[in-house]
Amino acid sequence: MKSKMFKLSVVSFLVMFATTIVYSWNTPLIIDHTCTDLSQIPAEWIDSVQANLRLHYAHTSHGGQLTTGLSRIETADATYSVARQSSNLPTETSAFCIFDGQEHDTYITPAEYWGTTAGMNDTRDVLNNNPTINVSMWSWCCQLTGYSEAQVNAYLDSITTLETEFPDVIFIYMTCNSQATGGGGYNRYMRNQQIRQYCNANNKVLFDFGDLDSWWYNPDSLKWEFASYTHSDSTVPVEHSHFDGNEAGHTTYESCEQKGKAVWWMMAKLTGWADSVAVDEDAYIKPQRFTLYPASPTTFRASTKIGYELPKNSQVSLIVYDITGKRVKTLIDTELPAGCHSSIWDGTNDQNKSVSSGIYFLIMSGSNFSQTKKVNLVR
Repeated sequence: MKSKMFKLSVVSFLVMFATTIVYSWNTPLIIDHTCTDLSQIPAEWIDSVQANLRLHYAHTSHGGQLTTGLSRIETADATYSVARQSSNLPTETSAFCIFDGQEHDTYITPAEYWGTTAGMNDTRDVLNNNPTINVSMWSWCCQLTGYSEAQVNAYLDSITTLETEFPDVIFIYMTCNSQATGGGGYNRYMRNQQIRQYCNANNKVLFDFGDLDSWWYNPDSLKWEFASYTHSDSTVPVEHSHFDGNEAGHTTYESCEQKGKAVWWMMAKLTGWADSVAVDEDAYIKPQRFTLYPASPTTFRASTKIGYELPKNSQVSLIVYDITGKRVKTLIDTELPAGCHSSIWDGTNDQNKSVSSGIYFLIMSGSNFSQTKKVNLVR
């Protein structure tokens, strides 16, 4: 009895402690295949998740891989108890409680969560009517096969709007699955990279669904295996052959369980668990080409952040021009290493004086590339 009371007091402390830090991210949290070893998470942090976090999860069929994975993990070990209800928030104690869907439906397309005013209002209704919910996430299906850069930017802008309106809710960004090849799979990869870049540059929480699809842990070699194909001289991730099946959510149970483990890892991190797992350099897909991403936000008053990727060490310039073609400000003009980078434009010129409202162009260039993005400065 004394041991049980001690455990409860520890959990209560962790819950109180987590409440003070769960919303204070100043670095990105990227959940990928390296975040799938449940044995690494101390039991008290699983208890803390169950006591402290309430999740709103909206998805279509592919997103069901996460809920299937969570259910199978619970069946194998009751420690990982989950309570999930359709269009309602469970109140079960000692379980991780999940509101599945929106109030009117459980098959949630982009238009029903973030893609339309009505969908945004549906999400607002769930959060307003269930004030204990403190985490919300929406899962892609296969939309990124044909989505443009601008459409993904609309997704990012909508989630940012919700973050502003609900500062006590953590919104989880997600990448799309990797179950496609050819040009469609390549477009998914580029749009996933756009989401990854945004989350890294803006300190967001990302559940990297696409990464989890393409990596499989080989129990014989005790190593991770990465699946990919080549398109236009680029290495593109693809679902690993061990996950090629249709047992649940268009994949295998093994894939579902891998994603369910990653959900537990993410939630434990959100409650304050500081894991000590070393970074697996092979987990990260290096940039394949020079890419200038849309500024975030594209319409701004004070400042905007510009993300870009370099596949190799390069001499790079990033310059702001006005609509007449006049140079306004040089943001960078130097050699940079390969990888992901970002710069800030605060709406000033090279003399550090504020410029007027209007359309401006960001041009990134080097020895054999040049890309342009447009921003709108509003005073």
